[in-house]
Amino acid sequence: MKRYLRLILCTIILSLSIFAMFRIDIKAKVMDENVSNTKLDILKMEKFTVAKASLVERTIPKSIPTMKSTTYHTKQTNGVKYGTFGRLYVSGHSVALYDYNVNTMSNSSLQTIVNAQDSAAYYTNHGKLIIADHNYQGFNVLASLNEGTTSYIKFEDGSIVRYRLIKRARGINTGPDLVDTNGNSFFSMSSDIIMYTCYDNGIMVTLWVLA
Repeated sequence: MKRYLRLILCTIILSLSIFAMFRIDIKAKVMDENVSNTKLDILKMEKFTVAKASLVERTIPKSIPTMKSTTYHTKQTNGVKYGTFGRLYVSGHSVALYDYNVNTMSNSSLQTIVNAQDSAAYYTNHGKLIIADHNYQGFNVLASLNEGTTSYIKFEDGSIVRYRLIKRARGINTGPDLVDTNGNSFFSMSSDIIMYTCYDNGIMVTLWVLA
């Protein structure tokens, strides 16, 4: 009888141990699955961020010397030329925008884009959207703009994004940064897009927000 009771007791203890181990194993698998899902979500977010071509940090050229013009991949709709990022319209001046991060030409660069006629560079730096072009190719209009002036970017499908000027100031291109005459970075100032050009031994910088 005692042997029978001992056998039953051992069986119950063994069953409880196996059940506990099974629950621990299930919990471990659930935790591993949650960790894997979290890692997958992070990886997806990283891929999404990388996929946004304009979020690649670049060093800003200190000068924009004249170089031989280059022909880029363009699209024309109803006689209007669009770059890889549409066309900018500001104060009577318009220019095709080319994102040199996704330009189809293997030898493309910000330098060659701004040197080409009817071609301005569109890119990002420090998380800011930037448009740059030569002052002698029409971007000298930036120097005479008043706060409140509006501009817009038009895309080949007809959609438009409008901006309003909130600040215009002289500055200096240090290479990795654009700063005002007091050394303050324009990148740290509130704006949705920055347009700049060479001006009087320095640069003319304009800050814009969505209108």
